Formats: sequence, C-alpha cells, structure tokens
Amino acid sequence: MLGDTQTMQQQAVMGGIEEMIQSMPDYAEVREALRSLDFIPEQDDADVAIWVQPDLRIFVLLRMNLGGGYAGYKIAAYDEADTAR
Repeated sequence: MLGDTQTMQQQAVMGGIEEMIQSMPDYAEVREALRSLDFIPEQDDADVAIWVQPDLRIFVLLRMNLGGGYAGYKIAAYDEADTAR
C-alpha cells in the first residue's frame, strides 16, 4: 500500500493530467506533456496509446481518432487497474 504522501502526490498528478488532456485536443501536445512528466510509452499506436509513470504507479490510456486527436481517455493508479476487471 502506498504511503499517504505518495498517494496525495499520485492524486495530484492524476488530476493535473486530466486537466492537461482536456485542454489539449492534439495528441502530439499530450505526448510531449506526458514525456515531460517522466511518463514512458508502453504502446503508442494509431488506435491506442498507453503511458506509464512507474514511480507514481500511474497509467494513462488514450483511444485515438483518425485525425490525430483522441476519442477517450482513462487515467488510473496501478492499484485501481488491478481491481478494475
């Protein structure tokens, strides 16, 4: 289980990422912003992109549109992903 400080940091980063994604309709901008936050691309295809931040145990899933934007997204902690089946 994560400590309280790490959990608060994790939640703050997740909230910031959600605001960033909502304000950037272009995936190229989102990609650069995620890189600047030390996220690592696990998958970056035309259909779906998955980025992870291993230190904070956060992942970002983006479902892509043909025009270079995204159709939907999910931001979650690994712990949430383990239980969300």
